[in-house]
Amino acid sequence: MTFVKIISAFVLSVVLTPLMIKIAKKYNIVDKPDNKLKSHKSPTPYLGGIAIFLSILPFYILDIGFILPASILTFIGLYDDMKNVSPFLRLISEFLVVSMAVYMVGGIRNPYHFVLLVITGIALVNGVNMVDGMDGVCAGTVVISLIFFAVISKNYDLLIFVSAIMGFLLYNFYPAKIFLGDAGSYLLGFMLFYSFSFLSGKSGRGGYFISLIITGFFFVDLFYAVLRRLLNKRSPFLGDKEHIYDKIRKKYNIPPIKVSLVTYIISFVFGIIGLIAWDFQVIGVIIVIAVFLFIGYHFELYKYQF
Repeated sequence: MTFVKIISAFVLSVVLTPLMIKIAKKYNIVDKPDNKLKSHKSPTPYLGGIAIFLSILPFYILDIGFILPASILTFIGLYDDMKNVSPFLRLISEFLVVSMAVYMVGGIRNPYHFVLLVITGIALVNGVNMVDGMDGVCAGTVVISLIFFAVISKNYDLLIFVSAIMGFLLYNFYPAKIFLGDAGSYLLGFMLFYSFSFLSGKSGRGGYFISLIITGFFFVDLFYAVLRRLLNKRSPFLGDKEHIYDKIRKKYNIPPIKVSLVTYIISFVFGIIGLIAWDFQVIGVIIVIAVFLFIGYHFELYKYQF
């Protein structure tokens, strides 16, 4: 039955994404180039996240722990795509939906564990949003992390998420015909945290640390982005063009399609380390710290390149 759901979600996504492209163009819900943070050549439709959301809705509509928080966050993101939402409202909505997931999905009641997971969830949602800046990068890396979550937690319903994102990804590879938008990046970030909460609730502290490793790609970029901005006396909330995908492109002088493939490899490496750490925790922790430091140093994520 799960296999049928997986195929159905993919087909829905493949059909709905072109429809969202048409709707976005008709109502001017597009991402316009600004020659600063947005370097694409022409206005590109948003609403990729809506296509993904609608593709998984029939299969998760009875899962209140997913559908209620995911709906709230997707709606906030959609409104942000059209009107711009204040950072305060975004933070409040993230706190609300992440808390729901921790309580309803993870079943976490201990106040210290609860607070730790909420902080982690907010960071993860924002980390995913940060890497949504180049065609195919965000969706592809999230797919890889979700696959590892499905395998390690043995929750193969998570592959419904994967197939829905893959249907969208067909239109998001360079040159992208549609973007995720904030609705999509928030939704994908929550998908990861939903998986994170499930594994943490199922396997306790071990599940929490394994989940951190699996999502390491996003935490690497988030950590170094904040560090880079603070070291250069800039606000950690202001965007820049020094994210991991930007650094990869500059260092190797390669086109976006190859940049996305490099990010997939990095995300895959973190997933493999998560598998190793499941049976050999100390070895896994040592490896992930080494990889974390190597990526930051190799791509000079801690500094600006002028």
